[in-house]
Amino acid sequence: MKRLYFKLLVIGTFIGMVACDSVFVPDPIDPRIPKYTEKGNNVAGAYVNDCIWKSEKTWVITGFTDAPSFTVWPASNSVVICFTGSVENSLASIEFHLKDLDIFDFEDLPKLNGQKITIDGYRNVACYRKGSYNSESNEGSGQLYMKNVQMNDSLTAVIFSGTFGFTVADSLGNSTKISYGRFDYLLGKDNEFVSYTPDNSSLE
Repeated sequence: MKRLYFKLLVIGTFIGMVACDSVFVPDPIDPRIPKYTEKGNNVAGAYVNDCIWKSEKTWVITGFTDAPSFTVWPASNSVVICFTGSVENSLASIEFHLKDLDIFDFEDLPKLNGQKITIDGYRNVACYRKGSYNSESNEGSGQLYMKNVQMNDSLTAVIFSGTFGFTVADSLGNSTKISYGRFDYLLGKDNEFVSYTPDNSSLE
């Protein structure tokens, strides 16, 4: 009986992991990037100048790769959204550091539905970071459009879909254009969402 229970547990866990894998639907104009969808397909894509940046959440033996993160600091009313992926087989992430969205816990996420946020490079910042998390990031301006943010009935996951585009410049003044960005993720309350207490707000 215990062996049967263990097998069912393993199978159930495996099915759950596979269900969280990405579903890449090619864009009809350029199949190198994912089509814009609102199904929680766990993918994102964009042009980085003439190159392709792509993120596909995938289960491997050590855990998920290219999983998004949505981090909230309630004390400072700030949010950091991070999409990790790759460009030309090199690690690259796209981040948004946002203020005054009034997102304090997971249940507040539907407030973002339909919001167009101007990335001004000051209060709301977009970053393109190539390499490890500790590598230098280039900050830019543009727009983030959170077109569809819908909570599931059990209040444990949110479909988080939208588009983005911005331009960044490095310390030498060289510009990089991130364009035709799109994302479609299923954010889990216990996985991709993190809220720091006031004692930890300095970690922003």
